[in-house]
Amino acid sequence: MCATTIIIFIFWIGLFSFMIIDFSAHYMGSVAKMVAAAGNQFWYPPESDDVEKRLKIMGKYGVDMQVLSQATPILSGIGSREAAEICKASNDSIHELCEEYPDKFVGLAIVSLLDVEGALEELDRAVKDLGLRGVTIATNQNGTGLDSPSYAPFYDRVTKYDIPIFLHPTNWSSYALIEGVEGFGLMIIIGWPFDTTQALCRLIFGKVLENYPSLKIVTHHLGGFFPYSRVETFFEGPSMEILGLKKPLAEYLKQIYGDTALSGMGKLRKEILSCGYAFFGSQRIVFGTDYPFGAESGESFVRDNLKPIKDLKISEEDKSRIFEKNAKRLLKIN
Repeated sequence: MCATTIIIFIFWIGLFSFMIIDFSAHYMGSVAKMVAAAGNQFWYPPESDDVEKRLKIMGKYGVDMQVLSQATPILSGIGSREAAEICKASNDSIHELCEEYPDKFVGLAIVSLLDVEGALEELDRAVKDLGLRGVTIATNQNGTGLDSPSYAPFYDRVTKYDIPIFLHPTNWSSYALIEGVEGFGLMIIIGWPFDTTQALCRLIFGKVLENYPSLKIVTHHLGGFFPYSRVETFFEGPSMEILGLKKPLAEYLKQIYGDTALSGMGKLRKEILSCGYAFFGSQRIVFGTDYPFGAESGESFVRDNLKPIKDLKISEEDKSRIFEKNAKRLLKIN
């Protein structure tokens, strides 16, 4: 280990007296070729599958553990059969890495709800046989909202296992101004946060959270636009009653968490995190980086998402919840 790395390591360790768990780290594993063969051109830095490189970056910044998940855009535009095969292969890859390094990685499953019965079978296998501790789903299922009545068996099974849902944004179509090259790549920049926001609204106003009060939803990228939207202004009091909801909006929000993976927020990252903190509170935020995406083979996202939390004027207890305790509670990490 070079002297510079040692100095950085000591610096980060000196800042924190608790574990740092990265709730939002992605791992492609064996599915990259499957995704390409299915016609999905999803960019992913292949060097991030080098476990030693991943562990080196974690050690450099004092990240004790990564929660490995899959990025749901790998399923965009893919049919139910191929999507199921990709999900199964992804779950196997994540399980294998967690088995090899149990002190460094825990895993989340991924399922596609294009085939609900198949998703239930894969969820059973992922939880019972592979020991995965949560499940990732996309914010829409090829254009179907998450409040579709056909997904009720899925929510039944998730609550039975008492595991969190990790809500990952994905692509959608119908607005050409942000799609493809001619849309300047704006789908992943503003399209994904929008899709996270609509998904949360459908989960709340479509009565999914009403029907499943123990359900826990963790949103990628700090809730999309939800904390900064006009939702609370328009959906309070009489509006909730008109929709047939029994509780005020604030009660449903207690079931929703956000991660700190504010990739691409630039100089305003600290201010945006402060807004997200004011919305979620320390008990409903988990630290996340979106590794391995970003510059420097993903290292920049690790560094840049650590700093604004360090700079927040909050107590050490609040920081320990964000970095460690909330993830441990959600995923039952001892």
